[in-house]
Amino acid sequence: MDYLEFFGLQEDPFRLTPDPFYFYPSEEHNRILSSLTYAVEQKEGFFLATGEPGTGKTTLLNRFLSTEGLKERAGVALVLTPTLSPEEFLLTILEDLEVEVRDRNKNAILKTFRDFLLGNSRQGRRIIIIVDEAQNLPTETLEELRLLSNLETEKEKLLQIVLIGQSELKKRLLSDSLKQLNQRIALRAEFRPLNRFETSEYINFRLIKAGKGAAAFDEKAKQHIHALSRGIPRLINLLSSRSMMAAYLDASRNIRKCHVEHAARHVADSAAPGNRGLRRLPLRFTAPLLFIALAALSAAVAHYFMYSPLTAKSFAPLLQAPPALPEKRGKSIIVRVKSATLRESPDLDAPPVTWVSRGAVLEAREETTVDGKKWFRIITTSGREGWIAEKVVAETAE
Repeated sequence: MDYLEFFGLQEDPFRLTPDPFYFYPSEEHNRILSSLTYAVEQKEGFFLATGEPGTGKTTLLNRFLSTEGLKERAGVALVLTPTLSPEEFLLTILEDLEVEVRDRNKNAILKTFRDFLLGNSRQGRRIIIIVDEAQNLPTETLEELRLLSNLETEKEKLLQIVLIGQSELKKRLLSDSLKQLNQRIALRAEFRPLNRFETSEYINFRLIKAGKGAAAFDEKAKQHIHALSRGIPRLINLLSSRSMMAAYLDASRNIRKCHVEHAARHVADSAAPGNRGLRRLPLRFTAPLLFIALAALSAAVAHYFMYSPLTAKSFAPLLQAPPALPEKRGKSIIVRVKSATLRESPDLDAPPVTWVSRGAVLEAREETTVDGKKWFRIITTSGREGWIAEKVVAETAE
């Protein structure tokens, strides 16, 4: 009897993919979703949402993008590779919106974009630009976004811009170089960790969504998960999944505090000692939390959004130290499709790490061939590592 069958579940309730089906409507997350919807419906221009890694930003975006009728009412450009120059950024937006660009002159591109926006406005259709991991946007590209927000009529904004990023984005916007952009942001929201009650409800919610079955976390187990995870959903998922595995090995459908402790010890086996950010917690929790955070961050997926839910894989790859990188520089490759998937291993069924857009230049650190297909191991500019298939890239000059 396998793991899911033992608990009577249809799927893994605590997988790390940002599946909108598992969007937990906490009071805070519902408020942010309502604010985002309002900003778009009322054509407020800029909307900013920030939060620490793992607090549910991507899942909420997926939930918004799955809103019934949104595709009919709005055109959405989703930027998954924010480390682009202003020109690359603008072309990526137009390509995502399926706007044909005949002249690569910037003035011509902006005129084409304005005509496109005016045409959609006359039809009552909104155009939305969404940038995830927006803290990685170069300053000059953020300034380009501000200039794009000038595209408006006498009565309304022609463009809604949504910036989603980590807390450091707020600090960047306070700089003198971005002061004008900061002043234009009409609505702001901040993702916060779940409190102890919400953590308990979150665990129950995901179990019900996965089929409920016979799995049951007792209150002490849920309180311990909250203490270890500090209410960060991604860490709650990782600890809860590990705790269920410990209970499964114990032939118990009731997940208890001892199973959570076993899970924390298991992920702590390879943890590095000490972390300033965890000083507020008891020392015995420091190592487990540090490793949970590192493992969870390495499993993050960026973007993605309308894809079908992914089957959860073994957690073993998440707990392995990243392989040492070769000292010599690898060959340069360029993405030649609209959006390419970077995967955890050279396998089309492997979980995605992130997505990269057409035109992104990557450095191939390693090559391998699996089932007759070549794969490249690369590291993105944001530090994410994974494998990309040869068929979606082309070699470029050094």
